[in-house]
Amino acid sequence: MPLPLPITPLIGRGAALVELAAILDRERLVTVTGAGGCGKTRLALRLASDAAAAAGRDVWFVELASVRDAQLVAGVVAAGVGVREEPDRPAGDTLAEQLRDREGLLVLDNCEQVLDGAARLVLELLSTVPGLTVLATSREPLGLAGEVGWRVPSLDDASAIELFVERASRVRPGYAPDPEQVEVVRRICQRVDGLPLGIELAAARVRMMHPERIAAGLDDRFRLLTGGDRLAMPRQQTLEASMAWSYELLDAAESATLRRLSVFAGGFTLEAAELVGADDGVDPFAVLDIVTRLVDKSLVSVDPGGARYRLLESVRVYARDRLIEAGDADAARDRHLEVFVAAVTRIEPELALADGPRWLAALEIDLDNERAALEWADATGRTDLFLRLVTGLTLFWELRGHLVEGGRWFARALAQEPTDGGDVVRARALWGAAHVALYSDDFAVAMALAPEALALAESVGDAWAKARALNTIGYAQLWTDPPAAREALDASVSLGRSLGDNWAIADGLKMITVSWMAEDDHEALAGALDALDEVAASLHNVFFAAWCHAGRGMSAVHRGDVTAARDHLHRALQACREVGDPATAGLAIAWLAELELLTGDPAAAQARLDAFIARARATGGEMGVHHAELGRATVALSVGDAAEAHRIVTARLAKPCLPVFLTWARILLGTADTALGETADAKAALAKARKGAARLGNPWLHAMVDHQLGAVARADGEYGDAEDLEHAALQQCVEAGLVPGIIEGLEAVAGLALEHESAAEAARLFSAAATLRARRSIARWPSCQSAYDRDLARTTELLGADRFAAAWSEGSELDISQAVAYATRARGERKRPSMGWASLTPTENQVVALAAEGLTNPEIAARLFIARGTVKVHLSHIFAKLGVATRTELASAATRREVERTES
Repeated sequence: MPLPLPITPLIGRGAALVELAAILDRERLVTVTGAGGCGKTRLALRLASDAAAAAGRDVWFVELASVRDAQLVAGVVAAGVGVREEPDRPAGDTLAEQLRDREGLLVLDNCEQVLDGAARLVLELLSTVPGLTVLATSREPLGLAGEVGWRVPSLDDASAIELFVERASRVRPGYAPDPEQVEVVRRICQRVDGLPLGIELAAARVRMMHPERIAAGLDDRFRLLTGGDRLAMPRQQTLEASMAWSYELLDAAESATLRRLSVFAGGFTLEAAELVGADDGVDPFAVLDIVTRLVDKSLVSVDPGGARYRLLESVRVYARDRLIEAGDADAARDRHLEVFVAAVTRIEPELALADGPRWLAALEIDLDNERAALEWADATGRTDLFLRLVTGLTLFWELRGHLVEGGRWFARALAQEPTDGGDVVRARALWGAAHVALYSDDFAVAMALAPEALALAESVGDAWAKARALNTIGYAQLWTDPPAAREALDASVSLGRSLGDNWAIADGLKMITVSWMAEDDHEALAGALDALDEVAASLHNVFFAAWCHAGRGMSAVHRGDVTAARDHLHRALQACREVGDPATAGLAIAWLAELELLTGDPAAAQARLDAFIARARATGGEMGVHHAELGRATVALSVGDAAEAHRIVTARLAKPCLPVFLTWARILLGTADTALGETADAKAALAKARKGAARLGNPWLHAMVDHQLGAVARADGEYGDAEDLEHAALQQCVEAGLVPGIIEGLEAVAGLALEHESAAEAARLFSAAATLRARRSIARWPSCQSAYDRDLARTTELLGADRFAAAWSEGSELDISQAVAYATRARGERKRPSMGWASLTPTENQVVALAAEGLTNPEIAARLFIARGTVKVHLSHIFAKLGVATRTELASAATRREVERTES
């Protein structure tokens, strides 16, 4: 028959045409396969048309869709080629004889329903007609030796959108979607699997419907996607008819298996297919062969790599409807649920081992299946299986960043009525819900559920749930009471060791490292990280190894070891990228930004933090958001944008905040208020921060708040108070090994020495600090540079160039311990005033404050850990220095001074 001439253009198949043309040039039998509606016929027609244009080559096109009897194929093909059948002679023989000396291309369209007859004829023709090439289209290959099968892919997004717009413009001339509508069209095309038939049928609805309505209507796609070309074959007029055509060609086992495979969402493995697809009528061992046949029939596709299979969504929906009609849906979904409960239960212990990342990736691939199983368990009241499945996914919810979703599933599962004997399962689910809540920063929910999990675990004697509940409780406690947290975590680790629960062991050790971070105790942290590193290495666990790098990086940042910090944090990030751990990655990013600011690149720090915060919730990196937001405020302060810092911190304080972050935020707020000239507000914020730092016992925070209070005191002209505070901050940094704080402290003490006109001391300390900065690659904040330059200029002016150069040279020779010792000694060598508030020692100031509160001498002695007689001596010195005679006068004087300082 002559080639049908398409009325509409072929879109998105340019590369396919080139590839197929090249194959046809060298091969004699090519079968174009694919699902119904993928465009096999259009592709074959275009190839035939191109071949017909080549001089001296015949092209015959024969449509077999209407033929249902394999015995009639040869006759239909003969008629299509223009050969008359001869009486008492097979049509194939006549056809072969007539074509023997001719050269041409025979196109056989739609062979799937007469596959055996088409295969026999093609084999006969190719064996006897040397100049013949056959191009067949079929939903499955012919199965002949030498056959080249070429599966038609779905259209990519760009081609699918182009096809939709072109076809829509034919029913609605001038149709041109705006950018927002283009995204809707993209969604429509993806939901119909990029099949040209589905796209064309959807585009035809543009005549009366907005694309948004079309997209919504795809939930009932077989009612929506109708009304194709009325002259086309019936199976090409609706999407349902196209699916039905393929389905009706299946045998009983194939159709039953296809129906059951429709319960899978997002693909499946062969093992899962065997468990779900088999029943009394289909042996599990037969499923492999059946799935293979379904792949050949283009109803099941194989993912690259061959490890997973999937149904096109339209095929899945059609098969699902047939499953419901057959009354087999509940049984199939029950098997599906049981398969994934078993799989998740089997995988959970593996997550702490070397293959943990691979298993997490497998859970991610099957997330749609897990969701479908969870939905079914919920809908059918299978409480035990529901709790087991959602709990088995606990670490997946955390490590893959699906925290919000995990929390929702736990809430639904725990809301169901407990089943008899399900207390162990419920105890474990309570732990899982608490764990996920904790990583979602929902401490209220975590601390409501974790004790309940612990109590239930103890009542039913489930050591596994007890170990994990203790872990969660310890994690929550470490932010307010690190020693108590370590007690709970030690118990969790011990239980884990007795059970062989590798996760409880490793994560308990990890949380112990966090407890030392909360106290900024870097010596203890190093030992805890070593212990965790040893376990992580024995388990070959990349997640915990990544945390070790992150922890060492954070410690190195605070200690001013720039090289080690950069190395460890980048290694942590690389490991997190490999295994998909957003929580650790978020913290590593925040600490890297802190490092960039420390080394003088606030722009890089800002860009890193902005990018992270923008995607943190979507990726599950909420754990790092606290650090990141306060890091952004710190960057703003560093470049002199106190107003922006104030805005960020105020917004942070309006949200629930852990004590560490609350104290840090108040320090930053006080720093911003100071820069904005709001001294009273600054003092109030810093006073609260000081109490918080003292409760936490965190030297890093304590040093920061004392340093900032010292800056406020210096600005107020209270140089004695400022020195007390700055020296206290310096000593805290020295004891904790916080080199950046030591450098800041040396510069602050140098500035105060200048206020006492001890310029040589100032020059030496400024020089020592500058040398340390250069050696450690630690930069000064740009916002502090002008004040530093003024102090340095004043020092030079007071000393003169020569004396300044000599003092500077002396200071540059001091190492860090010598510089601190010199700062302490030089201060002691300077004389305090003999009278007035500035003459009081730090201890005398503390005695004044306590006496003003009304404490007795014994109470003051107990508070300061000194003898009662020592208190009496201090009071006598204070009375003499301040010119007061009684405790009442002292209290009044202290009150007046505080009022004056507040008003100033």
